[in-house]
Amino acid sequence: MTVVFYLVVSTMMYVSVRPEALSAEPFSIAEEDIRSPLTIEDRTATNQIKENSIAAIESQYTIKQEYAAQQIDKVEQLFASLSGIKKADEISKIKQRLRGTEAATLLKDDELRLLVSSTTALRDTTRDVVITAIEEAMRQRISSDGGEVAEARENARTDIERSPLSFSLKAVAKALTDQLIVTNYVYDPEKTEQLRKQTSDKVEPVIISEGEVIVKRGEVISQDAYRQLQLVGLISDRQSLKPLLGAMLVSALMTAFLFGFIHRSKLRYAQMGRIRLFGLVYLVVSLQLLVMYGIAFLADDINPAFYLLTPTAFAALVLRNLLNERIALSSSLFTALAGTFFYSTNQNFSFNIAIYLLVGGLVATFFLRSSLSRRRIFMSSISIAGANIAIFLAFVLLRSGTFELRETLVLIGFAIASGILSAVLAIGLLPFLEMTFGILAPTRLLELLNPTHPLLKKLLVEAPGTYHHSMMVANLAETACEAIGADGLLARVGAYYHDLGKTRRPLYFIENQHGRNPHDRLQPEESARVILAHTEDGVELLEDAKLPAAIIDICRQHHGTSLLRYFYVKAAEQGEVDEETFRYTGPKPQTREAAVIMIVDSIEAAVRSMKAPSEEGIRDLVAKIIREKMMDDQFAECDITTREIYRVGESACHTLSGLFHERIEYPELKKEATT
Repeated sequence: MTVVFYLVVSTMMYVSVRPEALSAEPFSIAEEDIRSPLTIEDRTATNQIKENSIAAIESQYTIKQEYAAQQIDKVEQLFASLSGIKKADEISKIKQRLRGTEAATLLKDDELRLLVSSTTALRDTTRDVVITAIEEAMRQRISSDGGEVAEARENARTDIERSPLSFSLKAVAKALTDQLIVTNYVYDPEKTEQLRKQTSDKVEPVIISEGEVIVKRGEVISQDAYRQLQLVGLISDRQSLKPLLGAMLVSALMTAFLFGFIHRSKLRYAQMGRIRLFGLVYLVVSLQLLVMYGIAFLADDINPAFYLLTPTAFAALVLRNLLNERIALSSSLFTALAGTFFYSTNQNFSFNIAIYLLVGGLVATFFLRSSLSRRRIFMSSISIAGANIAIFLAFVLLRSGTFELRETLVLIGFAIASGILSAVLAIGLLPFLEMTFGILAPTRLLELLNPTHPLLKKLLVEAPGTYHHSMMVANLAETACEAIGADGLLARVGAYYHDLGKTRRPLYFIENQHGRNPHDRLQPEESARVILAHTEDGVELLEDAKLPAAIIDICRQHHGTSLLRYFYVKAAEQGEVDEETFRYTGPKPQTREAAVIMIVDSIEAAVRSMKAPSEEGIRDLVAKIIREKMMDDQFAECDITTREIYRVGESACHTLSGLFHERIEYPELKKEATT
């Protein structure tokens, strides 16, 4: 059952979000404006813009100041090799020192001899002139293009000419600068790559927005436009499974969530098995989803604002009335999430719609917390409509744009209709569900409490003492059930009708007797048959009136298989008797509510027979009755615990103590003697 429900929901959600395929070919004519169903980045176009931007970036160059230092190091190395050399024939020693260095080939032999033959002071001056010329020249940018190298070397020659060196040493210095002044403005790969990256990062992504026209009507569908149509999913060689898998995954999570809430719910009113319980919830939720799906179809074809007509609280009203608050809340969340899929536009989901669909169910559940009558259900439509209007206006006000008053009033009317439609559908469906699933709903119980009900009027007229007894038992049973967490409303209704069978022979029951007792003329066995028959008589009357099975069961079980002790003892005094003849046919109580009514029924009757009831006397009597019931094993077939049984006794003692409290005896005024 859960699997079938899951598949149905998944199918509805998938159909709602499935993208529509477009029949078009490259270079064909568009028959209508083709708009994007979603917002997506066109990465191909973005990458193309980035590539074009990067291609437009020129290679980056930088001045390498360290090149000048390297060239000066060569000069220093050259002149250092001359240290200690004083004879021109020691040129080989200089070459030996420079072997393997970049300075080895800077000067020719005759130039080296000239330097060797010069004084140390002249050598130092020559060195300084060369270094200064190189520093000045390479401080500026020297590129390999445009003759900048030759220009720099010429400037160095000019600087050397201004030096105090001799003609021959100037020639040596020029020879050095011509070789050592080189390009210092070179390609910088890191700087180039960094600039390209910055340019690429500045490129804004190409976004195809939802609703954006990709191809206008009458235009040729270009290759690039066709690619964009494929990108947004309007054209595909094969249907994508992604939307289906996504819908199935979300539906699985939602169904598991709903299943868990149903499984863990402690039901108060539904006397049904698990299969019928799950079937009921799934049916109601499915009906809500079908209504939402139909309105979503109209909204898509006519006006998107039709979602305001959705009976948002229909399922919540029904399930809160038939089952409990937890299941109603979980169904509200489930239908709100599913409805968001139904009302989605091209796989774009609206937060506004999700909130609108959810709030109605929450308000309905809260509004029915205190009362579950059908009138209350209809009145709840006012609260639901008010909540719908509030949510709608809230989102209207959040938008900064202007809105037309007439259109707004029409949409408010839709929101009001949503609340009324929720209540109408709920009230119309409740009787069918109660009958189909055998549910004793709170609304039905409240109807049975009406004093004008024919059976209660019959009880009041034909057995007024029993009627009063039933009212007392109802008060005791409801209070006791609430104390142990049982269904107080069910117990009250069951107590109202539990002794209906006494209307067949009302005068045979002491609460209806006034003077003569018919049992004085009967044998104990005959009296016992009359008394014992009142449970079956009550069952017959209740079945003829088609009252719910739970009420009939309480009537049948409220005495269990108890012994009619008074007549049994009376018969035993006359001779040997069969105890089974004086026991009720049962069965024993099957529910906690039936067990509670058994206890308080006996307690009320026993306390009423006390001549002078006191608080201590009532407590002793209650303890005795409970002890006898437990010794007789009357609670073996229901799930009431020993602790709960004693709490029922304490509740009864508390209630009865308030009814039979001591009263002040008012003295009579003495008449003064007249003179």
